[in-house]
Order: sequence, then C-alpha cells, then structure tokens
Amino acid sequence: MCGDPVTIGLMAVSTAMSAVGAIREGNAADAAAKAQAQATEQQAQAVRNRAQFEIAQERRTQRQALGQQVAQLGSQGTALTGQPIDLLADNAKQAELALQAIRFESEIAARSQENQAALTRFDGRRARREGFFNAGTELLSGATRIAGMRDPKGNGDEPNFDTRPGLIRDPVTGRMAGMAGR
Repeated sequence: MCGDPVTIGLMAVSTAMSAVGAIREGNAADAAAKAQAQATEQQAQAVRNRAQFEIAQERRTQRQALGQQVAQLGSQGTALTGQPIDLLADNAKQAELALQAIRFESEIAARSQENQAALTRFDGRRARREGFFNAGTELLSGATRIAGMRDPKGNGDEPNFDTRPGLIRDPVTGRMAGMAGR
C-alpha cells in the first residue's frame, strides 16, 4: 500500500460514500418506521370505527329485544309495574354493560395499536441517529487509514504502517520493525 495521491483520493471517496450510505440507510429505516406507524394508527382508528358499528348494531338488537319483551308482556295482559318493569330495567342494565364491554375492549385494542405506532416511530428515530453515528465512525476510520498512509518524515511514497501483525515504523530510522519486546 502506498501513499500516492490517487490512492489517498480513492480512500477518501470510498470513506465518503460509506458515510453517505450509512446516513441514507438510517433515513430509509426512519421513513419505513414512519410509514409502518401510520398504518398501525390507521388500524387503531379502524378498531374504533368497528366498535362504533358493533355498538350501533347491539343497540338496535337490544331495542328490538326490549320491544318484543314489552309486546309479549302486553299480549299476556301483564301490567308494566312491579316485577315485570324490574325485569325490563335489569335487561336494559345488562344491555348497557354489554355496550360498555364492547367500548372497553375496542379502546384497549386501539390504544395497543397506538402504543405500537409510538414504539415504531421511536425505533425509526433511533435508526436515523444510528445512521449518523455510523457515518461519523466511517469518516473517522477513513481519516485514520489515510493518515496512517503518510510517512511522518514527509515521504508520501511509503506507508506509515504495515499490514503484517506486530510491525510498526521506527520513528528514528524510518524502517519497519517488530514489536516483540514491547
């Protein structure tokens, strides 16, 4: 490996491209997370809409059942006082509890979806920040590699390091030497 300007330039371009790639990767992950979060929020709204539909259907069914009970009691000649009215009131309370259960279950499901959307957005922001950190790491690593190619005595033709383990340039002689005794 030599420290000629072309090699140094190519290393610099490679480092810059790696840094740009890391940033783009982080941004792409953030965009994907935002899209996923939006879809999850739409699912939460769909859960709420479905619950409203189910509540409307249940109310209609309950009104029909109450009407049939009143009609049956009337056809039997039963007065709507005392025990029969208590029975109708109890049925109405049970029907309201059923509606509240639908509301409660749908709200739990919708909030779960919204919480998932928030976590997905958080993951996207984290990935974006990670992309910037990775870009910084690439730039620092590339700068270190480029700086290591230069001879401290100013001779740009010889690298300042050797890829073989345990070798380092002696600052006094300028020769590559082993680090066995260090």
